[in-house]
Amino acid sequence: MANHKVRRSYKKSRGKSQSWFKRGHVGFSRQTPQEIQNMSTSAAEDSQTKRLSVREAEDVRHAAEDINGATLPYQLRPQPQNEEREDMAELDENIIVNIDCLHNLVREVHKQSCSKPCVKVAVTKRAGLCVTVQMKCSSCKYQAPPVNLTDTMKKSRGPAAGVLNDMLVLPVLKSKLGLMDVSLVLSCLNIKAPTQALLQRKLNNMSNTVSRLNEDQMMHNQQYVHRVLQLSGKEAAADVQFDTSYASRPQGGFEKAKQSFAAVIEHNTKQKLVLSTAIANKHCASKTCAHNNCSKNFPSQQSIASSERHLLLENLNNLDKKKILKIRSITTDASAQIGKALRDFNSKKSSNIKHYHCFIHRLRTLEKKIRNIKLDSKMLGTQDKTNYIKMLASGVRTRVRMELQNLKTIKSNDGNYFVTRSSQALANIIPCFSNDHSKCSKASTVCQHHMSSIGKYSVKHLPYGQHLHLSNTDSSRLKDTISSTFDTETLQYVSNLYNTNRCESLHSTIFNYAPKFTCWKRNFSGLCHSATHSRTLGKGRATVILARAFGIKVKQHSQMYRNLQHIDKRSTYHSRRKESFQYKHTRYFLRKRVSNLPLLKDSLYSSQPSSSAGDHSYGISY
Repeated sequence: MANHKVRRSYKKSRGKSQSWFKRGHVGFSRQTPQEIQNMSTSAAEDSQTKRLSVREAEDVRHAAEDINGATLPYQLRPQPQNEEREDMAELDENIIVNIDCLHNLVREVHKQSCSKPCVKVAVTKRAGLCVTVQMKCSSCKYQAPPVNLTDTMKKSRGPAAGVLNDMLVLPVLKSKLGLMDVSLVLSCLNIKAPTQALLQRKLNNMSNTVSRLNEDQMMHNQQYVHRVLQLSGKEAAADVQFDTSYASRPQGGFEKAKQSFAAVIEHNTKQKLVLSTAIANKHCASKTCAHNNCSKNFPSQQSIASSERHLLLENLNNLDKKKILKIRSITTDASAQIGKALRDFNSKKSSNIKHYHCFIHRLRTLEKKIRNIKLDSKMLGTQDKTNYIKMLASGVRTRVRMELQNLKTIKSNDGNYFVTRSSQALANIIPCFSNDHSKCSKASTVCQHHMSSIGKYSVKHLPYGQHLHLSNTDSSRLKDTISSTFDTETLQYVSNLYNTNRCESLHSTIFNYAPKFTCWKRNFSGLCHSATHSRTLGKGRATVILARAFGIKVKQHSQMYRNLQHIDKRSTYHSRRKESFQYKHTRYFLRKRVSNLPLLKDSLYSSQPSSSAGDHSYGISY
């Protein structure tokens, strides 16, 4: 009997197909329609279950990495966002016009109504960059009414003011330009610059505006992190990092610094948003000021080095007053005054904020200690001791970082698992580098000596590409250095492997806006808030928001808006490029090429350590 293939029809009736994508449709689910209807209703009522943007979905996934899937599928389905298209309308822009060329243009136009034009164009009113001109013809006695050549904006008091003077102050708050630099640029363009008093007054007002904008933005950041933590199934308590920078760092013997800045940045999202900032300033622009409500907010008799404690307490109190987001842990460097300040805050507020140390700072300390070791062992061939210990310190630091990062990814119910395994792995580093791999299978998560038969094991990371041939004394000193730098107490402080890199990066942006060689008495706070605002939103978008908040109408088809949008796109491109593996790979080998210059034959580069290393210490004893 022949086998006949039976054709099955998958065609559904029109009535059924129309109900497939309706809410409450059962489909092939085993749940009852009532259960699905209840789930849909509860999801619709909850405002936090709306579709997220792509950035919000990434932050939720980042925050939920260390928990077992407590998020719902519809929470992580990102909502598509259309890119903003450029307006193809005619551009609105300002141009520089020479007064003689303007005179020629008016004369050519006036020829249509006057047979012998004798035109004169004069500036009748000048307010900074904003000018009013008037045309007169001595031949036909025609006199045009005064014409304002710039846009104006309404003020709370008085007549409308020209907008160019306010726009001129924007780059002072959004770059390292100063008021004298602005005057120099205008002078080179053959433009009469506004008076310094006018520019200073505009800068003071705009500085107050950007401070308020940044305060509102940081409050929005707290609400955003609170929402992300809730969507990820966690408690609304953030892990943060804190660090302080000084306009001129404290130096031994005297104190040159008069200003300091500190920020609290969260760890839970990929954006690493700024939650709070605090500023200490000993300067005041007025000599007869009572300092009740001015730029000076730190006593002159106190050392600026002690401001770190005050700034930490100010930040924590600000976050506590807002009652938006709680702090679960804070990561700082190993400064002693921070630990005491945090203990005082916990006892006063009855909180339990955990204190962690920066993992990167500890690695730097380890490398510095190993470089200071004087080896007694005899070098092989033409090997140099200084270069040898330098390469060894770099190799040990990399190995410690890899070991701890690998152990951090292992989940365990034992609370002391990370500390115990880390101590074993760190104690095994020097024997492993010395070609003793008897304990690597149990103690190390990095060593690949067991894969040497298939070519996976290499010693290129060791000094001169060889195993260590050190005496027992030198090996013991290296082991003691590693164990003392990463002892049991220290491993508990760095158990989360958090760092303060984002704080240090923000400090770099701060002192790009307010360079250390310039003293900003009145507007140091405004520049810090401006840099923080730009770091959160992007320089272009933050500039547009500041301009509109100050009353400047920035249209989407204006040249200003288009240029600022291009700045943000270019910044986003470079940020993504620097996150790529190819860029990191190239940067690593370029740095290696520079660090290996002393190893070249007949090299003029000195391999001796710099004597200025001690002058740039932060006064922190590990």
